[in-house]
Amino acid sequence: SYTTLRIFFGSINAKMAFHSDSKAHLSLCWWVIVGAILVFTHGQQQCNFLQKDCICDEKSTTCVFNLIVEQIQTFASYGVENNYIDNLDYQPRGKTGGVYYFNSKGNLNKANLKEPNNGRCANISNEDFSNNNCSTPITVDGMTFRSVLTLNGLIPGPNLIVYEGQTIVAYVTNMLSSDTISIHWHGMNQRNTPWMDGVGGLSHCPITPGTTFTYIFKASPSGTFWYHSHSGTQRTDGLFGALIVKEKMPPDFMNYSFQLSNKEYTLSLLDWQQQASEDLFTQLEGSLGFFPGLPNGRIPQNGGPWRTYSADGAEVGPITYWSGLINGRGRHASVSYNQSRLTIFNVNPGISSVNVSYRFRMIGAQSLFAYRVSISDHKLTIIATDGYLVKPVDVDYIIIHSGERYDFALKRKYATEVVIKKNYLIRAETLEVDLTKSVPYPSLGHIAEAILHYGNSSDQPSSTMYFNIAQSYNLDCLKTRSCVAINCPFINYNQNYNITQCIKLTDLQLLLPTPDDELPGKPTGKTIFFNFGFQGDGSSSAINGRNFILPSMPPQTQGVSQTEICQVGSSVSCSTPGTKCRCTHLVDIPESNDYVEFVFSAVGVDSVGNGSGFGHPVHLHGHSFQVVDIGYGKYDTTTGIVNIANSDISCLSDDRCSYPGWTNGVDPFKNINITEYTIRKDTIIVPAGGYVRVWIIADNPGYWFLHCHIEPHQMEGMSVIINELPSKQNCPPSELALKCGDFNWNVNSFNVKVKSPQPCSSSSWNDDVKGLMAGLIVSILFNVALILVLVIIWCCVCKKNSYQVLNNTDMPTEVQSYQLTPKRASRNDYTRI
Repeated sequence: SYTTLRIFFGSINAKMAFHSDSKAHLSLCWWVIVGAILVFTHGQQQCNFLQKDCICDEKSTTCVFNLIVEQIQTFASYGVENNYIDNLDYQPRGKTGGVYYFNSKGNLNKANLKEPNNGRCANISNEDFSNNNCSTPITVDGMTFRSVLTLNGLIPGPNLIVYEGQTIVAYVTNMLSSDTISIHWHGMNQRNTPWMDGVGGLSHCPITPGTTFTYIFKASPSGTFWYHSHSGTQRTDGLFGALIVKEKMPPDFMNYSFQLSNKEYTLSLLDWQQQASEDLFTQLEGSLGFFPGLPNGRIPQNGGPWRTYSADGAEVGPITYWSGLINGRGRHASVSYNQSRLTIFNVNPGISSVNVSYRFRMIGAQSLFAYRVSISDHKLTIIATDGYLVKPVDVDYIIIHSGERYDFALKRKYATEVVIKKNYLIRAETLEVDLTKSVPYPSLGHIAEAILHYGNSSDQPSSTMYFNIAQSYNLDCLKTRSCVAINCPFINYNQNYNITQCIKLTDLQLLLPTPDDELPGKPTGKTIFFNFGFQGDGSSSAINGRNFILPSMPPQTQGVSQTEICQVGSSVSCSTPGTKCRCTHLVDIPESNDYVEFVFSAVGVDSVGNGSGFGHPVHLHGHSFQVVDIGYGKYDTTTGIVNIANSDISCLSDDRCSYPGWTNGVDPFKNINITEYTIRKDTIIVPAGGYVRVWIIADNPGYWFLHCHIEPHQMEGMSVIINELPSKQNCPPSELALKCGDFNWNVNSFNVKVKSPQPCSSSSWNDDVKGLMAGLIVSILFNVALILVLVIIWCCVCKKNSYQVLNNTDMPTEVQSYQLTPKRASRNDYTRI
């Protein structure tokens, strides 16, 4: 309908000039047309090419976004067509592009090529790209010239901002040349829509090149979330963006002596690499080592160290750190500050009579490295994690692991405090230290940077000022008091560090109580143990000794073959020759269990000591969970190194830790319980040599992915499918189950599926087909009615006594041209028809 209207209005504008004496008559007709536009487009929000914030109207019930996935080159500018974002109007870039570099003054200059490039975007001066319909080059870390994956031409992709309860419709088009994609909506529960979860090969077929997949789901719960590719290593190459679900009622912190400003910011963190992530994973999988700085295509002769460690002796790598990006911008250590572009957050000074703080929504999009985040001369007030509001806690550092989100309130400095100093460094530093030195182990200095600026875009600092801003970085706690951090992957920093307190997640409390229907009781069924370690084939990444392999078809839409599933059970050991442990690892949740306990551990052979330990950020799809307890290993009191794994968990003398459980079968804290204020998460760090126990309510039927969020670990097989309530899983739309490729459905079909969920059976399948045919008939009738309305309007505005052909001297130039040479419909009009 939208397409029909657009073509109709275009033809009206091109073909008509109007009588001055029919203005009133025609005005009425145009108001009818405008009304039709409002009716047909109400609640829809398209996300334009290069648009960073795509905001859905609060009053809308449906939010529509178009997302195009492409592969482009950093430091390159490309032609941008005005209609580029419409998925039906995708235009090849053609010979428009050009390459740029930073000169010594920090300005982007066109590259000098032996063969002149006459492309429209190859000769832009003064960085005036937008006025020439050209994209601004993506400069990432100021150094790395390589291919990247973008959403709507951006890295990260656009911020999708909606309100809780709205229906999201996302048309995702794959314009890659050969790779398939999928988009996971990280943190969305996908209740009754498990086939919209976006794990390619599990939730649905991967999206093949040249096709469009329509995701429709409810925006629930509220909070800070994100979307990212769940195919291969694409997330680390730029294929991600923020998904902000605003609360229906803004949170109130007046009892804590501050209030939140209406203005807020999204801050995403990414560890960037010199090469495409797939290439690095290939080197990792064979333990070939890494060679940072080696020119592409050269054979390495000398390699540097590639494993690094945190202060507890746990491994941090395993891929060498290259650079870090905040909102897609950063600086490589070898690049001078003026030859980079950092993200700048503009804020206004505070007013002494009102304590209003800015909300920062921070997203850990890293592939590997955890970051310790701080802002010079500012304290950070934690107000939410993984979408759930918490009682405010002041800290100096936030440690954020891959997949996690933390919201913090930033108390603004007053105008009198920023007269001299207006710019403050935002610094994200990895946890890597040099263990060859004495305690406190010095940091390796691997960072990502951005700038907090008191002012607006007109007076924000140029790149020539970055160096001085970085040099003025200061935390008061480093000089006058001890620092406080939150979310350490170990129990505490060694006493020789100035960070004397690590707040555990279990020390946090929810700001609002968990509703009764979302609060699990004490699990009465079997506790399910998952050990994350390197006990897979060839000492590779695994869960319970099993390397996960995607099944041959998506279980959620087409079922799964029993011959592909791993053997599991208390008597099945992957150490036994012939046991199938490189397979589709799937664990059923018994339908009799209302409440379930998961225990995530990182113990067993090579779990600690000799630099073999590793902390794992674990993410569960389809659920949040109550964090009941965190157990840590034993640490050397002098060095702070974890040297003995927690003894609560046992691998039962199995080298592959195929069936972990409580030591001697005894729960050491069997009387533990939770309250309505117990913290909730969907991603949590499992400490090296330790464990985390969480509780869920088994009330969301579906196949849900559980995996380590460190991308190389997941790629190697540190994943498992949770098969929850198989007899109650909502049958997918028939058109989704019948084929792969283009998938398009509408909100009406979605509402039927969500409001009346039905398990897959012959009757429900027939109902789906009947519903599909009924929807088709209704759609045809609706469009016939629409065409009749348009015909009436056409007659209304085009009849002979309502317009006349004016003299050429009184006619607009484009109409004169039309008289002489009728304008051809564009390729895009034919496509739409």
